[in-house]
Amino acid sequence: MITLMMDHTNKTCSNKRRRECLNLTLKRSHLLSGRDELFKCILEYSDDTAMARCVAQSLLTRTGFDEHDMARRFAKEYSASPHRGYGAGVIQVLKKLSSPQLNDVYQPARDQFNGRGSFGNGGAMRAAPFALAFPDLSDVKRFAHLGAMLTHSCSLGYNGAVLQALAVHLSLQGALDLPHQFISRLIKEMEEVEGDEAARNDARILKEAEKPFCERLHRIRDLMDRSKVSIEEVISELGNGIAALHSVPTAIFCVLHCLQPRECLPESYGGVERTIAYSLALGGDTDTIACMAGAIAGAHYGIETIPLSWIRCCEGVEDADQYAERLYKLYHQSPLGGKGETGEQSGENRSTAANGTEKKTGVE
Repeated sequence: MITLMMDHTNKTCSNKRRRECLNLTLKRSHLLSGRDELFKCILEYSDDTAMARCVAQSLLTRTGFDEHDMARRFAKEYSASPHRGYGAGVIQVLKKLSSPQLNDVYQPARDQFNGRGSFGNGGAMRAAPFALAFPDLSDVKRFAHLGAMLTHSCSLGYNGAVLQALAVHLSLQGALDLPHQFISRLIKEMEEVEGDEAARNDARILKEAEKPFCERLHRIRDLMDRSKVSIEEVISELGNGIAALHSVPTAIFCVLHCLQPRECLPESYGGVERTIAYSLALGGDTDTIACMAGAIAGAHYGIETIPLSWIRCCEGVEDADQYAERLYKLYHQSPLGGKGETGEQSGENRSTAANGTEKKTGVE
């Protein structure tokens, strides 16, 4: 999504590079068809970008995290443009969020799937703005969690959003220059995130590993050490579906795998192009996986590496530039990384705002 770019020396980079991640989040599943004629028209963004825009708009308007404002924006955006590809489950949540009588904006998400909540990737696909708005790692984790809980109350849903936001945050710091250390840092952070009782209980109920995202990150490290990895192996080991567990780690692997040229991709492709093309080649939930991979890659490579033909054909690019500039200012405004009305309340008293825009099945 919109990105604030920082190099590994912790000095701020150019405003142009900060726009990389946002522009990449505007990707469509047909962006890399190889047919030039597709780039002669404006391609509409999907629910992924629609919800990410709401996150950015809310953070900027409220100068921090405000769950009520974010929830209202999600509902209003869906009502205005319901054709973006929202899944059936999240549509129910968004309709409930539009009710003026609703006091607890987290309740609709908690009610989903007989009270189990959603473990889909909707919260993760729009998590990048939290990494762009808050410089402190603890704030990134906390608000990505709360933002996702507006639509995904299962820990396997909101922890996927935390992992995605962490990956963007570390990439902004230049961590992808040392890929193995990048993965090790993610594992360390997620060990803490997945250590609470709610996460352990959800993992048991869903018959997953005790710390499922950590386990997937270890798989990524193993895949990185192999000389060759087939697409079939990646899908088998990491997945390509709409569950956060089956897509966020996959997106992270796509970025890491494409740091170097690959035989299966044109030699002329740069890192951004390789990442998006490889993400699409995996099939499955391509728009969301490529959206998340693009956000992480964008923070690493910079806007200069995005083909101009992509930028010209993407709906909403002008807005993306404006959000990027404003998020950059918000990032540097306060040591606490924002000061929304509810930003300093305890987690028990805050609602969560994240999109539940999963794809058309019960995982939403």
